[in-house]
Amino acid sequence: MADRRRILLVGLLTVALLPGAAAGATRTYSTGPLSYAIPDVGSVDVPLTVPDRGPVSWLEVGLRIDHPRDSDLTLSLVSPAGTEVVLIAKRGGRGRNYGAGPGCRRMAFFADDGFTPVAQGKAPFLDELKPEQRLATLNGEEASGKWKLRIADDTAGAAGTLRCWQLRLGRNVLETQTARARGTEAALSYRESHDVYRALQLRISRRGRTTFAAAPRRLHACACPGDGPVVGQPGGAVHVRDLDRDGEPEVLVDFYSGGAHCCFYTDVYRYVARSRTYRPTVGFWGDLYPKLADLGLDGRPEFRTGDDRFAYVFTSFAGSAFPLRILRFDHGRFVDVTRRFPKLVRRNAAELYARYRSGLRSAFPDVRGILAAWLADEYLLGRGAAGWRVLERAERRGELGRRPDGWATGRAYLRKLRAFLRRTGYS
Repeated sequence: MADRRRILLVGLLTVALLPGAAAGATRTYSTGPLSYAIPDVGSVDVPLTVPDRGPVSWLEVGLRIDHPRDSDLTLSLVSPAGTEVVLIAKRGGRGRNYGAGPGCRRMAFFADDGFTPVAQGKAPFLDELKPEQRLATLNGEEASGKWKLRIADDTAGAAGTLRCWQLRLGRNVLETQTARARGTEAALSYRESHDVYRALQLRISRRGRTTFAAAPRRLHACACPGDGPVVGQPGGAVHVRDLDRDGEPEVLVDFYSGGAHCCFYTDVYRYVARSRTYRPTVGFWGDLYPKLADLGLDGRPEFRTGDDRFAYVFTSFAGSAFPLRILRFDHGRFVDVTRRFPKLVRRNAAELYARYRSGLRSAFPDVRGILAAWLADEYLLGRGAAGWRVLERAERRGELGRRPDGWATGRAYLRKLRAFLRRTGYS
């Protein structure tokens, strides 16, 4: 996701447009830090301008308020069309504040899919709350214009301060990413709301003629948050590159299947002259997003990544490490060419070994994942036998785990690693 902001001036308020989910049509609009007085008895509307057009498809409101008696307040969202939705009305009992800390750091959030109904929430309301009235009431209204946070206090005895408020807003608009090179142009269109992608369509034109127009190939497509094209990466999700240096560019579309880490994959569309269309091949990367670069400086780019098969095998994902993996696309198939780049493998192995040594000095050392990846690199360099001696010494010193934690330790770890390296083709 690109970490860029557009700054807008609205009246006396500075409005920061923050990067949204995967650079789709869902974006976050924020006032930034404020010190906006909330009167003791009275009502105040605090504006926030949304510059982007399109019908609303999803909303979440975040706010940070200092107030000694939350039950005095009724908070509402008012759309540019004037429709008012009550977020929370006179809740919180004797509690104080919405959110905590300075500025916009820890806000109270309201969304229709919130975890806690506002009637069950407790000050300072740090759980995501389900509002009094549904924000979906505003779906279909025009997003652009001046939104307002309405704060009403009808009980005397306490004033407060609004520190920040923000609107995370999805729009039902068709978006398109394009790429072109050497007479080939690709366009990926989609509708995104709340990080859910729908209506994906890929169109490929070759020398001015459309030769492919269909939904892109997906491993397990679903209308799930995060499952969609990686449109927020530099350069977007769509690329046109001649991967096998045959003069006919391929079209690449990068995807992520959602979840905490996994999984990344790339559809590579290759032109097949006999059928006069494009045929996809899937490159599966797992937890590791690849980098496409001409490592051999021969005009033929490679996919540089790590061997995802090592994830979770010897320890948790956080403790896992990965040997270098380099692949080329060659006329419809991916070919592992890692051994052709020994300098890069040596560098990766040296970095892993340094992590192993520093990991031993940590409060809770777990070097099993690091040593597994390092030994795989050593096999790629033809130094597997010497690498095993390092692991044998590590086992004698008790560095390969002593307490059961769900993964193999000690001698059992060495047996498992030997079998794994054999099965995956390293030894």
